[in-house]
Amino acid sequence: MRSLLIVFLFSTFLATLETRILHRPRDFRCGRLIVFGDSLSDDGVEAEGESHGFLRNCNGKVWPEYVNAMLECDRYVNYAYSGAKSGLGNFYFDSFSGIQWQINQFLSNNKFLSDDPLVILQTGGTIDFFGGDTNATEVVENIQQTIQNITQTMSSGTLVILSLLDVSNSPGVQAAEDSEILQERLGHLISETNRQLHHIVLDSDLGTRRLNPFLRVRLIDINTVALAAMQSLNTTEPFTHHSPDLMYDFRAVMGKWEEQET
Repeated sequence: MRSLLIVFLFSTFLATLETRILHRPRDFRCGRLIVFGDSLSDDGVEAEGESHGFLRNCNGKVWPEYVNAMLECDRYVNYAYSGAKSGLGNFYFDSFSGIQWQINQFLSNNKFLSDDPLVILQTGGTIDFFGGDTNATEVVENIQQTIQNITQTMSSGTLVILSLLDVSNSPGVQAAEDSEILQERLGHLISETNRQLHHIVLDSDLGTRRLNPFLRVRLIDINTVALAAMQSLNTTEPFTHHSPDLMYDFRAVMGKWEEQET
């Protein structure tokens, strides 16, 4: 359910890449949408288009599918795998389906991206920290290498980079053994990773945006988006993606976000 809310706010960010008219996302030309990520982005192998994941962790569509439909992209490619770490491996596998592995698989068949694509990188790292990593150094290095690999193959287009979602206060973490210790560790590591990610992308001298002036590079703090989206969540009735009032709720959230932007 949260995925559905996030996507509508997320689409407003995409709309601002070329225009400030927030209610007209189709003003952004989308020839090809390419997504990399973990369980938040995995649409399952049954999705329409070109999908490479394991399964969708949602009772409906996941956010990349909604973005694809809203922007009316000519082609949709999703390499996200549930459980993906920031490097080559997965929570369950050592050398398969991680974010870097996804990038390598895609680039092995796409040496140069010259068709003005929209590439969305949901950065890995949260799974690494769940797996026991106690510092952010390796995750940050993996993210930086991943971004470099992508930009070196893009001669045009848009690269949208999503920060790590802070799950330290999620129900699953709160219910875990030694939850307070886990919450503190996850919160610290995710915050530190996002702080360094901001530097990697937006540094005035050596950041991704400065080093790739021919690309439209955007960094989105997904935590801000998620918090804004959840403010309008229905807390009195069971969740369902078939609710007839769902679109109304989305518009209300988007309206609040537009007010913040202006």
